[in-house]
Amino acid sequence: MSTAAVRLAFLRSSRALAGELPDVAAVLDWFNAKDRSRFEVRRAPLTALSQWHYAPNPMRLMHRSGRFFAIEGLRAQTGFGPVASWDQPIINQPEVGILGLLAREIDGVLHFLMQAKMEPGNVNILQLSPTVQATHSNYSRVHAGATPRYLEYFTEPGRARVLLDQLQPEQGARFLRKRNRNMVVAVDGPVPEHEDFRWLTLGQIKALLHHDNIVNMDARTVVSLIPLADPDEGPDYGLIHDVGGFGLDVYLSFCRSDKERHTMDELMAWLTAGKARHDMRVSSLDLDRLRGWTVTDTEIRHETGLYFSVIGVDVQAHTREATNWSQPLLHHDGQGLVGFLCQRHGGVLHFLARGSLEPGNRDGMEIGPTVACSEVVARACRACAPPLLAHFLEPGRAIVRYDAVQSEEGGRFHHFQNRYMVVELPPGRSLDLPDHYAWMTLGQLWRMARHGHVNIEARNLMACLGLLETLP
Repeated sequence: MSTAAVRLAFLRSSRALAGELPDVAAVLDWFNAKDRSRFEVRRAPLTALSQWHYAPNPMRLMHRSGRFFAIEGLRAQTGFGPVASWDQPIINQPEVGILGLLAREIDGVLHFLMQAKMEPGNVNILQLSPTVQATHSNYSRVHAGATPRYLEYFTEPGRARVLLDQLQPEQGARFLRKRNRNMVVAVDGPVPEHEDFRWLTLGQIKALLHHDNIVNMDARTVVSLIPLADPDEGPDYGLIHDVGGFGLDVYLSFCRSDKERHTMDELMAWLTAGKARHDMRVSSLDLDRLRGWTVTDTEIRHETGLYFSVIGVDVQAHTREATNWSQPLLHHDGQGLVGFLCQRHGGVLHFLARGSLEPGNRDGMEIGPTVACSEVVARACRACAPPLLAHFLEPGRAIVRYDAVQSEEGGRFHHFQNRYMVVELPPGRSLDLPDHYAWMTLGQLWRMARHGHVNIEARNLMACLGLLETLP
């Protein structure tokens, strides 16, 4: 298929609420009927976790195989933001994992194979994940378990056509320079079926994103990279003649327009200047030397109780490749908020992006959403609350275009939830913005994302935007 044909197939799928399963209600019926009694997650002391131990020089919590990931300590120093220096634990997982969606046409509409997957940190046990969601340690079977289902379509040449293949960064505040391979591959023939997997249209997936905690973070990042139009071309009204309301605004924001506030060259110059102007020095530390943190046999926690802690869990999951294991997780209290402000400029919807600098970023500043913060920290520390937060907490005359609670990755985070919001400001309302903010169309954000410049929080919000105005 040509690039144009692939994008047309994506567009048609994004508008389809009916597919192999007749509607979103049928998808939810299948998902809600899944047996959750087969899974058990129990808190356990860190020193009691099977195959995990505190290793010396520097002190870190790691798997005895030397694989999977480690919890390490770091010190960050920067002139960017309200806090000049801090210490924290961070996940060091140098492997590149696969987050892959398998696609095929069913009755002329592109479908994607989604999995009802258990993760130990999920607040609701099961969420919909990509077809394959696996670290290199997992799919190379370091755990001595089974190979992930459908892995061969992503790793064996010739098994499927590659429609999308990009390295994308994970959370720079929690992972040290972590990237995953985001993929969409397509097949023409039949695919072996399994009871934990179902074929869904892109429209059904985006409709499910209007429900709390159904589509997991790893699926959202892959979906965010699927184009809704050709960002290098103007709109094709013949294809979207029956699309209206905010869905039409999203489509037009994805297309090329002479109403863009900034050219791509100007936006790249803005990002490059931010990378050059703002830096962060990161140095490794022993876990037991982190300022403000306490390391015990049971957990690693901050003395204020305001930030995340590191806990241990023992897991039994009869549908996973390994059916029982132990691991640390980063536990988060409260609920964060991640949001984009948007506004029409010249009639075209623009999104307010923010330069984001985190200690785990691989290449300095990335493009983030307007706001990303922890509710607990924002309430306890006024100076730490991000600018523009009030527009989300008290929208006033602004229009809330999207508002749902979504979980972060349950394989590393325990009950970590964020409220994701898109709030549209009235036209002409001006904001006094620092130089690390910039207005972009959705198409410009997508072009930046395909080169790895957009962080995962912003990509998660991009995934939630679709062409369907009224969703169930």
